[in-house]
Amino acid sequence: MPMVPATLQADCVRIFNAMNSMSEGGNEYMASEMAEAVRRFALTGQVATTDTGVAAAGSYAGAGVGTMAIDADGLSDDLLATFKAEHNNDDLADNMAADIDKACSENGIVRTISAGTVTIPAGGTAPFSGPGEGGFTGTRATIATALRTCFASMNNMATGGNEFFAAQFALAVHAYLVAGAISVSLQAPFVSGSGTGRIA
Repeated sequence: MPMVPATLQADCVRIFNAMNSMSEGGNEYMASEMAEAVRRFALTGQVATTDTGVAAAGSYAGAGVGTMAIDADGLSDDLLATFKAEHNNDDLADNMAADIDKACSENGIVRTISAGTVTIPAGGTAPFSGPGEGGFTGTRATIATALRTCFASMNNMATGGNEFFAAQFALAVHAYLVAGAISVSLQAPFVSGSGTGRIA
């Protein structure tokens, strides 16, 4: 099942509603909860790769399926520093985008299982499978540009700002993720190999 932006949007609305009754610790709560919401959202996506490589018996071709799991703790720390810095709107947008991009750019956050066939040099094929591990490369400007526009619109809003931000943030993160590229290295029992693909 593909990622649905409305799920991240709902998480953000929940976070803002909870903060309405908080007298202190808002930055810490928002950073922690937003990082976890982004982590959960990314996990709802399915990574799909096209893989080629070498197994002990011959050349390999197949397809990988898996997930992308970011480090919510690291993202929370970075978001907290951003929130505490009291940036202007454009800098806040840029730094939030950079924080999310950093979390999504960590090595080894993508895990797949590749399944396909080995072509034996003497002729014939045999089914083969094994794990892949790799990462994600995205364009952080996708998030930054959307958030800059969002914050500019919010300047003229008397009400509904939280809900508007939640919707725009969810759409921005979704657009960033689905436009990015996945790359993996095939692991033992593969001798070597790699794969490329997307998350949806």
